Amino acid sequence: GYNYSAGGYLSGDLCLRSAHLFDYKTITDMTFSKSPMPLLWFVSSDGTLLGLTYIPEQQIGSWHRHTTDGRFESVASVAEGDEDHLYVVVQRTINGQTKRYIERMTERRFGTLENAFFVDCGGTYRGAPTLVVSGLDWLEGKEVHILGDGAVRPPQVVKNGTVTLDAEASIVHVGLPYTSDAKTLPAILQSNDFGQGRQKNVSKVTVRTYQSAGLFAGSDFDDLVEYKPRTNEPPGTPPRLLNGDVQLDVYAKWTDSGSICTRQADPLPLTLLSAVLEIAV
Repeated sequence: GYNYSAGGYLSGDLCLRSAHLFDYKTITDMTFSKSPMPLLWFVSSDGTLLGLTYIPEQQIGSWHRHTTDGRFESVASVAEGDEDHLYVVVQRTINGQTKRYIERMTERRFGTLENAFFVDCGGTYRGAPTLVVSGLDWLEGKEVHILGDGAVRPPQVVKNGTVTLDAEASIVHVGLPYTSDAKTLPAILQSNDFGQGRQKNVSKVTVRTYQSAGLFAGSDFDDLVEYKPRTNEPPGTPPRLLNGDVQLDVYAKWTDSGSICTRQADPLPLTLLSAVLEIAV
């Protein structure tokens, strides 16, 4: 931005906020998606995809990292209707052969849980209820995650381009699994030293969710507690999406940071807006 005292435009080093993503690596490609939220996308030389949520007027600049079963090689943003969709070239090893796929990130608005698409390199079947989903040749030999009519189905290995469900479904998403992990920054306490150097014990966490379907949380990724969203929904229907506060009693553990870890390992949505921790010191 323009700086009056400098008499010109100044730029800051945004990489400093997550230096571990850039040390001894280079950026090979980049693109910018403006809608529904401003995101800069970068392909790293290590094959990962980096995202920067960037709203300078609100002083927001936050990095995240995408990994997949393969390597990202190129990115491009294409405006389609109300959203800018990200297209990527990914190198994968499928059935012992090196393949390159052009893949497109799905829409952020999914409405109901049946339409939630949270798999990599996936496809969707829509039609009459079925037990068998075929035509998955691009995933041959890979273990895939499956969401059928909003319910998580057991993982399977694609054989002859086909998977068999444990129960019939009319909307089925099949694709490579991924795990979404997040860890909060060290807790800052109202004390002269701001809590640094003091052991902390997180016993309870309250997270505010939006259009989510369950989550795991804990003081570290080795001891996570699951929150299951199903309450009084009729049998055979998916659970309602979570919108609001969710409280979990996590495994108490003394740590030096007081951070909390969250995880979504199923092909389900999870959006966290905030977290409040109950900490003993």
